[in-house]
Amino acid sequence: MATDGTEGAYFLEQASIVDDSGDEFQYEEVPIDDDIASEPDDDLDAAVRTIQEAAQDLAASSKEDKIPGASVVQRPEVVDDFVRNFLVKMGMSKTLDCFQTEWYELQQKSLLNEEDVRTVPDIYSRNQHLDNQIKALRREVDKYKNAATKAKETYVKLRKERDFHRMHHKRVVQEKNKLISDIKRFVHVAS
Repeated sequence: MATDGTEGAYFLEQASIVDDSGDEFQYEEVPIDDDIASEPDDDLDAAVRTIQEAAQDLAASSKEDKIPGASVVQRPEVVDDFVRNFLVKMGMSKTLDCFQTEWYELQQKSLLNEEDVRTVPDIYSRNQHLDNQIKALRREVDKYKNAATKAKETYVKLRKERDFHRMHHKRVVQEKNKLISDIKRFVHVAS
Protein backbone atom coordinates (compact mmCIF):
# COMPACT_ATOMS: atom_id res chain seq x y z
CA MET A 1 0.00 0.00 0.00
CA ALA A 2 1.14 3.40 -0.85
CA THR A 3 1.27 6.05 1.85
CA ASP A 4 1.08 8.96 -0.54
CA GLY A 5 -2.73 9.19 -0.41
CA THR A 6 -3.46 7.19 -3.59
CA GLU A 7 -4.70 4.32 -1.65
CA GLY A 8 -8.36 4.67 -2.64
CA ALA A 9 -7.85 6.16 -6.08
CA TYR A 10 -8.73 4.15 -9.13
CA PHE A 11 -7.96 5.10 -12.68
CA LEU A 12 -9.90 4.00 -15.73
CA GLU A 13 -8.06 3.46 -18.90
CA GLN A 14 -9.46 2.48 -22.22
CA ALA A 15 -8.91 -1.13 -23.28
CA SER A 16 -10.10 -2.93 -26.35
CA ILE A 17 -11.25 -6.51 -26.59
CA VAL A 18 -9.92 -8.33 -29.59
CA ASP A 19 -12.59 -10.16 -31.58
CA ASP A 20 -11.46 -13.77 -31.86
CA SER A 21 -13.87 -14.50 -34.68
CA GLY A 22 -10.97 -14.36 -37.11
CA ASP A 23 -9.40 -17.47 -35.63
CA GLU A 24 -11.44 -19.63 -38.06
CA PHE A 25 -13.14 -21.47 -35.23
CA GLN A 26 -16.90 -21.56 -35.46
CA TYR A 27 -18.72 -21.74 -32.14
CA GLU A 28 -21.91 -23.71 -32.59
CA GLU A 29 -24.42 -25.39 -30.36
CA VAL A 30 -23.79 -29.12 -30.13
CA PRO A 31 -26.92 -31.07 -31.13
CA ILE A 32 -28.08 -33.71 -28.69
CA ASP A 33 -29.15 -37.04 -30.12
CA ASP A 34 -32.44 -38.38 -28.78
CA ASP A 35 -31.64 -41.94 -29.82
CA ILE A 36 -29.40 -42.37 -26.76
CA ALA A 37 -32.32 -43.90 -24.85
CA SER A 38 -32.43 -46.89 -27.19
CA GLU A 39 -28.79 -47.84 -26.60
CA PRO A 40 -29.18 -49.45 -23.13
CA ASP A 41 -31.81 -51.81 -24.53
CA ASP A 42 -29.40 -52.93 -27.24
CA ASP A 43 -26.71 -53.53 -24.63
CA LEU A 44 -29.14 -55.48 -22.44
CA ASP A 45 -30.29 -57.64 -25.35
CA ALA A 46 -26.69 -58.34 -26.32
CA ALA A 47 -25.82 -59.27 -22.73
CA VAL A 48 -28.80 -61.64 -22.47
CA ARG A 49 -27.86 -63.29 -25.78
CA THR A 50 -24.26 -63.70 -24.61
CA ILE A 51 -25.37 -65.33 -21.36
CA GLN A 52 -27.72 -67.70 -23.20
CA GLU A 53 -24.99 -68.68 -25.68
CA ALA A 54 -22.56 -69.31 -22.83
CA ALA A 55 -25.12 -71.52 -21.09
CA GLN A 56 -25.72 -73.47 -24.31
CA ASP A 57 -21.97 -73.91 -24.83
CA LEU A 58 -21.57 -75.13 -21.26
CA ALA A 59 -24.44 -77.61 -21.65
CA ALA A 60 -23.01 -78.89 -24.93
CA SER A 61 -19.52 -79.32 -23.47
CA SER A 62 -20.83 -81.11 -20.37
CA LYS A 63 -22.74 -83.59 -22.55
CA GLU A 64 -19.56 -84.36 -24.50
CA ASP A 65 -17.55 -84.87 -21.29
CA LYS A 66 -19.87 -87.48 -19.79
CA ILE A 67 -18.62 -91.04 -19.62
CA PRO A 68 -21.14 -93.49 -21.06
CA GLY A 69 -22.06 -96.59 -19.09
CA ALA A 70 -22.27 -95.10 -15.61
CA SER A 71 -25.87 -94.68 -14.58
CA VAL A 72 -27.78 -94.38 -11.35
CA VAL A 73 -30.86 -96.48 -10.89
CA GLN A 74 -33.39 -94.98 -8.54
CA ARG A 75 -35.27 -97.54 -6.54
CA PRO A 76 -38.90 -96.85 -5.74
CA GLU A 77 -39.55 -95.44 -2.30
CA VAL A 78 -41.47 -97.48 0.27
CA VAL A 79 -44.58 -96.00 1.87
CA ASP A 80 -43.13 -95.37 5.32
CA ASP A 81 -40.07 -93.56 3.87
CA PHE A 82 -42.35 -91.47 1.69
CA VAL A 83 -44.45 -90.44 4.71
CA ARG A 84 -41.33 -89.73 6.79
CA ASN A 85 -39.82 -87.57 4.06
CA PHE A 86 -43.07 -85.67 3.71
CA LEU A 87 -43.32 -85.00 7.45
CA VAL A 88 -39.67 -83.91 7.64
CA LYS A 89 -40.13 -81.61 4.65
CA MET A 90 -43.19 -80.01 6.24
CA GLY A 91 -41.42 -79.66 9.62
CA MET A 92 -43.94 -81.81 11.47
CA SER A 93 -41.55 -83.37 13.97
CA LYS A 94 -44.19 -84.27 16.61
CA THR A 95 -46.32 -86.00 13.98
CA LEU A 96 -43.20 -87.77 12.70
CA ASP A 97 -42.42 -89.08 16.19
CA CYS A 98 -45.99 -90.34 16.61
CA PHE A 99 -45.96 -91.95 13.15
CA GLN A 100 -42.67 -93.74 13.79
CA THR A 101 -43.83 -94.98 17.18
CA GLU A 102 -47.07 -96.40 15.77
CA TRP A 103 -45.42 -97.77 12.63
CA TYR A 104 -42.79 -99.73 14.56
CA GLU A 105 -45.44 -100.97 17.00
CA LEU A 106 -47.49 -102.34 14.11
CA GLN A 107 -44.39 -103.93 12.60
CA GLN A 108 -43.45 -105.57 15.92
CA LYS A 109 -46.94 -106.99 16.29
CA SER A 110 -46.97 -108.08 12.62
CA LEU A 111 -50.19 -106.17 11.98
CA LEU A 112 -48.98 -104.62 8.71
CA ASN A 113 -49.97 -106.37 5.50
CA GLU A 114 -47.61 -106.65 2.59
CA GLU A 115 -49.86 -104.27 0.68
CA ASP A 116 -49.28 -101.64 3.37
CA VAL A 117 -45.48 -101.69 3.11
CA ARG A 118 -45.11 -101.87 -0.67
CA THR A 119 -43.52 -99.15 -2.74
CA VAL A 120 -45.21 -95.82 -3.31
CA PRO A 121 -47.03 -95.61 -6.64
CA ASP A 122 -44.95 -93.74 -9.19
CA ILE A 123 -47.46 -90.92 -9.55
CA TYR A 124 -46.89 -89.78 -5.96
CA SER A 125 -43.13 -89.73 -6.42
CA ARG A 126 -43.58 -87.85 -9.69
CA ASN A 127 -45.87 -85.30 -8.00
CA GLN A 128 -43.32 -84.75 -5.25
CA HIS A 129 -40.56 -84.27 -7.82
CA LEU A 130 -42.71 -81.76 -9.75
CA ASP A 131 -43.54 -79.92 -6.52
CA ASN A 132 -39.82 -79.56 -5.80
CA GLN A 133 -39.24 -78.26 -9.33
CA ILE A 134 -42.04 -75.70 -8.92
CA LYS A 135 -40.51 -74.41 -5.69
CA ALA A 136 -37.07 -74.10 -7.30
CA LEU A 137 -38.53 -72.28 -10.30
CA ARG A 138 -40.44 -69.88 -8.06
CA ARG A 139 -37.23 -69.02 -6.23
CA GLU A 140 -35.53 -68.44 -9.58
CA VAL A 141 -38.41 -66.24 -10.80
CA ASP A 142 -38.20 -64.17 -7.62
CA LYS A 143 -34.46 -63.77 -8.15
CA TYR A 144 -35.00 -62.59 -11.74
CA LYS A 145 -37.79 -60.23 -10.65
CA ASN A 146 -35.44 -58.63 -8.12
CA ALA A 147 -32.73 -58.30 -10.76
CA ALA A 148 -35.19 -56.74 -13.21
CA THR A 149 -36.43 -54.30 -10.57
CA LYS A 150 -32.87 -53.24 -9.77
CA ALA A 151 -32.10 -52.82 -13.48
CA LYS A 152 -35.22 -50.71 -13.95
CA GLU A 153 -34.31 -48.50 -10.98
CA THR A 154 -30.80 -48.07 -12.37
CA TYR A 155 -32.19 -47.23 -15.81
CA VAL A 156 -34.54 -44.59 -14.36
CA LYS A 157 -31.71 -43.12 -12.30
CA LEU A 158 -29.39 -42.95 -15.31
CA ARG A 159 -32.10 -41.43 -17.49
CA LYS A 160 -32.76 -38.71 -14.89
CA GLU A 161 -29.04 -38.03 -14.64
CA ARG A 162 -28.75 -37.85 -18.45
CA ASP A 163 -31.70 -35.42 -18.59
CA PHE A 164 -30.12 -33.29 -15.87
CA HIS A 165 -26.81 -33.10 -17.73
CA ARG A 166 -28.59 -32.44 -21.04
CA MET A 167 -30.52 -29.54 -19.49
CA HIS A 168 -27.33 -28.22 -17.88
CA HIS A 169 -25.56 -28.40 -21.25
CA LYS A 170 -28.37 -26.46 -22.94
CA ARG A 171 -28.21 -23.79 -20.22
CA VAL A 172 -24.44 -23.47 -20.58
CA VAL A 173 -24.78 -23.17 -24.37
CA GLN A 174 -27.41 -20.44 -23.95
CA GLU A 175 -25.22 -18.56 -21.48
CA LYS A 176 -22.24 -18.90 -23.84
CA ASN A 177 -24.25 -17.56 -26.79
CA LYS A 178 -25.51 -14.66 -24.65
CA LEU A 179 -21.96 -13.85 -23.50
CA ILE A 180 -20.68 -13.96 -27.09
CA SER A 181 -23.43 -11.59 -28.22
CA ASP A 182 -22.74 -9.28 -25.22
CA ILE A 183 -19.02 -9.26 -26.05
CA LYS A 184 -19.73 -8.49 -29.72
CA ARG A 185 -22.14 -5.72 -28.70
CA PHE A 186 -19.55 -4.27 -26.27
CA VAL A 187 -16.83 -4.42 -28.89
CA HIS A 188 -19.13 -2.76 -31.42
CA VAL A 189 -20.07 -0.01 -28.94
CA ALA A 190 -16.45 0.50 -27.91
CA SER A 191 -15.24 0.93 -31.46
